[in-house]
Amino acid sequence: MEVILLILLNLLASLNRCCLSLVLFVSFLFCSNSWVAEYDGHVWYESDFYRFYPEHDWSVVSDEDTKNSILTAFLKQNIAAQQALSLGLNYSFDVDKKIVARHKMLLVNEYYMRHFLGSLIPYSSLVFCGEHLKNEVYAKHILFPLSEGVNKDSLYSVASSVKDSVLMGFKFSDLALKHSSDPSVGVNDGSLGWVQIGKTVPSFQTALFSLCVGCLGVVETDFGIHVVGVDSVRSSHYNSMDKNLYDDYVFRFASAYIEESLKEVAALHDTLLLKNENIVFNDKALLGLVSLLDDELLKKGGKRNDVNLSDVLKSYQKVLVSYKGDFLSGAWFANKIETTLHRSAFYSSLDEIKNDFKMILLRDIVYNKALGLGLQNNYSFNSQYLPVKLGVYEKAYMGWLVESVNPPTQDEVEAYYSQNNRGVSLQKQYKSIETILLQQKQKDIKLLYEESIKNRENIKINVEWFNG
Repeated sequence: MEVILLILLNLLASLNRCCLSLVLFVSFLFCSNSWVAEYDGHVWYESDFYRFYPEHDWSVVSDEDTKNSILTAFLKQNIAAQQALSLGLNYSFDVDKKIVARHKMLLVNEYYMRHFLGSLIPYSSLVFCGEHLKNEVYAKHILFPLSEGVNKDSLYSVASSVKDSVLMGFKFSDLALKHSSDPSVGVNDGSLGWVQIGKTVPSFQTALFSLCVGCLGVVETDFGIHVVGVDSVRSSHYNSMDKNLYDDYVFRFASAYIEESLKEVAALHDTLLLKNENIVFNDKALLGLVSLLDDELLKKGGKRNDVNLSDVLKSYQKVLVSYKGDFLSGAWFANKIETTLHRSAFYSSLDEIKNDFKMILLRDIVYNKALGLGLQNNYSFNSQYLPVKLGVYEKAYMGWLVESVNPPTQDEVEAYYSQNNRGVSLQKQYKSIETILLQQKQKDIKLLYEESIKNRENIKINVEWFNG
C-alpha cells in the first residue's frame, strides 16, 4: 500500500506545480487544427503536435533553431511510431506486453487521480477555479510574517491599518518598502506581476481572485499576513483552450484545496478495498514459498538477482491467497508481475511477501474498478496513454532498425584487423572485432535515421504553420 500512497502523493505534488511543465497531460486542441507535417502519406496535425509540446509553450518560442529542434523530436518519435505500425511491430509479444502493462498502470493512476482524489475536492473549489482560471491578475502584496511570540490579532490590526493607509492615498509601493518582509520587495516594490490560478497557495489565490480591480484585502497564509491588491485583469492563455483541456487544468488546480491528509485517507481507502474483497492469506503456504526461495538462493550462491522470482512462483502450485472466491497459486502472481510494471524483489520473510502480494492484489482491484467505472474513456486518461503508446512504438522501431543490421562480413573483419593489428592473431580477435563492427553499424543506422529526420528527407512541413 505504501507504493500506492507514494504514487498518489507524487501525482498530487505534480498537479500543484506550474502547469506548463506537465507535457504528458496536454492533449487535443481543436481550434484550427492545421496540418503540421506529412510523411509517406501520413499527415500530422496541430492536435498531434500540441499533445507532444504544449501550444502555449510553442507560441513563445521565437528562436528558429529551437523550434526546429522541437519539431525534429516530434517527427522522430511520430515517424518511428508510424513505421512500427506499418511493420506490424505493435502485434509483437514484447510490444503488446509493454502497452498492456502501461495501460494498466495509467488506469490505476486514473482511478486514484480522478475517482478517489475527485471525491475529496470541494465542489466550491472546482467552481472557483473554473471561473477564474480563464483570467490572470496583476497583483501586489505586503507581507507581515508570523513568528513565535507575535500576536496574530495585533498583526492583523497592523495589516488592516496599512491597507487603510493605501485607501487614504498613500503609495502602495512606499508602504511595501517600509513594511513588507518579502525578500523581493526591494526589487519589485511589492508587485507580484501577472498571477494565474495555480501559481500561489490556495488561501492567497482565493483572496486575490475574489478582489475587484483596484480593491485591497487582508489574507493569512503559512507565510504570514498579507495585504493584497489587484491592479488589473486580463485573459490567461487557458482561456483559449479546448474545454476538455481547460476542465482538466481546473481539476488539477482545484485539488490543491483538499484539506484532508492524503496519506491517512488513502491508507484507509486502500485498507477498505482489500477488506471488502475478503482476501485471506495462507500463511503456511506462503512460508513454504519463502523456504523455496531460500533454497533457490543457496543454489545461486547467495545472489538474489540471479533468482528468477517469476519462475519460482510459476512452479509453486499451493494455494497462497483466497480472492474473489478464487484460490490463487504462485502462477497468478507471476502473471501479474510479468504483465504489469510491478517490481517485486526477493522475499525473505512472511511479512515481505504478504505486503508485496497485497500491493499486487490492490492494483488488480483498482484496475477492475477503473474499468467498471469506464475511466479508460476519460479525456485525462487518453491524453496520457496516447503519448505513452507512441513512445513504446518508437522504441520498437528503433530496436527493429538495430536488429536489421547485417553482421560484419569476413572481409570487413579482416580489413579492421589489418588496420588495428596489435600483435594478436586474427583468430583470437575475430569475435571481438565482429562485435565492435556490429555495434558501430547499429550506431550508424540509428544516426542515419536521426539525420534523415533533421534533413527532412521526404518530409513535407507546413512552413506557414511553422513560421506562424
